[in-house]
Amino acid sequence: MKRVYSIFLGTLTLWSASLALADSPGPSLNPYRAYPPSCLADPLPASPSGPFLSGRMTLPLFGAAGTEMVTVNLWRTPCNGGRSALLGSVVRDAPNAFAAPFPQFPAVVITQGAMSNQSARVVGEPNTVRALYEPGAPFVGTQQFVFENYPTSVAAQFDYNAALTVKFVPTNSSLPTLTAPMPAYDLGQYANAFLPLPITGYLTGNWYDPAHSGEGVQTEIGEIPGTTSRYIVFAWYTYDNSGTAYWLFGSGGFNAGDRSASITLEYETGGSFAGAFSGSATPAAWGTVTVNFPDCNTMAFTYDANAGLPTGVPLGFGSKQWTRLTSINGLSCQ
Repeated sequence: MKRVYSIFLGTLTLWSASLALADSPGPSLNPYRAYPPSCLADPLPASPSGPFLSGRMTLPLFGAAGTEMVTVNLWRTPCNGGRSALLGSVVRDAPNAFAAPFPQFPAVVITQGAMSNQSARVVGEPNTVRALYEPGAPFVGTQQFVFENYPTSVAAQFDYNAALTVKFVPTNSSLPTLTAPMPAYDLGQYANAFLPLPITGYLTGNWYDPAHSGEGVQTEIGEIPGTTSRYIVFAWYTYDNSGTAYWLFGSGGFNAGDRSASITLEYETGGSFAGAFSGSATPAAWGTVTVNFPDCNTMAFTYDANAGLPTGVPLGFGSKQWTRLTSINGLSCQ
């Protein structure tokens, strides 16, 4: 019996190991990422918040003879840790915005240091690994993009915080190239460089005060499909005045790009341990919380309890600044 048990245990161990190897490690991360992933979310910011370059160029049409004049813009947006992301857009003039035939997206090349006229990777959705806007592809209206690095050491890797020269090259070699020299990033020129982070899913996690562990907040940030509306769930695991564990829970809405969110918190009555009660517990309004994130590892919030709460319900007002305890797999904020 002992021998059979040993064989079974060995088989179980091998089976468990194969499961561990087959388990997905999470989303692919670009080892050569051009900016902290918490910096940008879809949709990309459409307006410059600091210095920008703008120029006009002529592009060939897709599937038709002729050309079209467009505007090209380049700017940076501040990120966490004193870094930035380089963004751009190719904009058709208003009368042509959605009219066929469509212009062809230009090739984009960069010169930086010893790297001369090397292909740049530009994409419409941030934090991707393989996406790419192909030169010669037709586009409608405004084509907005962010500069990424290719996820391989074989390709040129750029420092988009440093000075560089960007060239937009039409797919028709007879048309002129547009050259844009970008100086090094200077965060002092960007008013929003010192603001809290835009709230995104990268700020999901658990937060606490290291000075007195045992109390904490759990946040979850999500999106409403097909819209730019977002939501944040806020669960505050705290204590009442007698020292008994007490939790406050709520959610609030905000728009993509917002840097703070307000949440109405509730407490529950009429429940019991392990669901041993009939019907549902009853929610009651407790107060409000307004939260922001100064950086990837810091959460700041103000709280204010409603007046007239029943005896025994904890109340008060004030502000807290807590530290990140956990992150979500594949969504490490940097």
